[in-house]
Amino acid sequence: MPRPGKSKSKTERILTIYHLFRFCEEVSMQELRDSLPEFSDKTFSRDISLMKRAGIPIRFSGRRKAFVMVDENGNETRRPVFLLPDYPESAKEIQFIDKIIRLVTIMGDLPFEDCDVWYRETFPYSSKRTMQRDFALLKRIGPGYRVYYKREWNDPDEKDDEQPPGHYYFEGVFNA
Repeated sequence: MPRPGKSKSKTERILTIYHLFRFCEEVSMQELRDSLPEFSDKTFSRDISLMKRAGIPIRFSGRRKAFVMVDENGNETRRPVFLLPDYPESAKEIQFIDKIIRLVTIMGDLPFEDCDVWYRETFPYSSKRTMQRDFALLKRIGPGYRVYYKREWNDPDEKDDEQPPGHYYFEGVFNA
C-alpha cells in the first residue's frame, strides 16, 4: 500500500512487481498497470530490467505475451534460483541492487519466528537499523509482509533491565 498521499517509492514498486512474480505464473503489462496504475509501461520495463540485473531470472514469453520467472536452464518456474547480479559501475547503483537482493531474499525466506536472528545470520554485515528499515518497507508494500516486534516478559510484574529483549515475528504470506 502506498503511503497516504504519496506514490510508491522505486523500491516499493519493484517489490510489488516481485510479489506478483512470486504468486503468479505470468505477469502481463496489463496486470502491472492494474496493480500500479500510477506508473507507465516504460517504468515497468525499467524495473524489470533492474530486477534482471539484480539476478532475478525473468524473461518475456511471446507465447504467453507476459513475463515469467525462469530457472537456471530457462524453464518457467515460480521458485527461481537467483543468478549472479550484473553490477553497474556506480557505487550508488550497486548499493541499490544489493538492497533489492536483500529484500527479495527476505520476501522468500523469512521465517515466522525469530526473524531478527535469521536476518542477522543471513545478512551479517547489515545493521539492526537496516533490518528495522527493511521490515518497515516490507510492511508498506502490503499486508502480506507484516513483521512485528514483541517483548517477551517472563513475569509482567518483573520488568527490568535483566529481562531478555523481545523478538521479531512474521505475519504474512506463505513462502511459495
